[in-house]
Amino acid sequence: MHSHIQLLDYKILRIHFDTRSAEEQPSEIEFSHATKIFRAEEQGNTWLVRLDVQFRPAAEKSATYFGEIAVVGTFSLAADFPADKAESMVFMNAGSILYGMAREILSNITARAVHGPLLMPTLDARSFIPAPLGT
Repeated sequence: MHSHIQLLDYKILRIHFDTRSAEEQPSEIEFSHATKIFRAEEQGNTWLVRLDVQFRPAAEKSATYFGEIAVVGTFSLAADFPADKAESMVFMNAGSILYGMAREILSNITARAVHGPLLMPTLDARSFIPAPLGT
């Protein structure tokens, strides 16, 4: 059985990372993400989703890596999917799919960097759904 949401294409928009020497005990790396979705009304149930992930030292110490990666994907949502749940479905599933891709891209690129591969943490898929305003 196929999912109600299907990935059609994805691209890397931006990737940047810097390495720092770990002279003293390096700080942990803190990750944050933001997801934006846009419905392509003229193309039926097609959605464009952008995911930005930033990583930086968790404290004011140095960290081995800091930077960002941005990816964008085109997704198709089943025409019979309930309209009132479409945005949550796209945020959660497309965000998770793109995050996994960004995670793999970053790990592969940093595998040849001086401090070895950087592995982004695994996230709960619900973290991609924005909190309602006022919470």
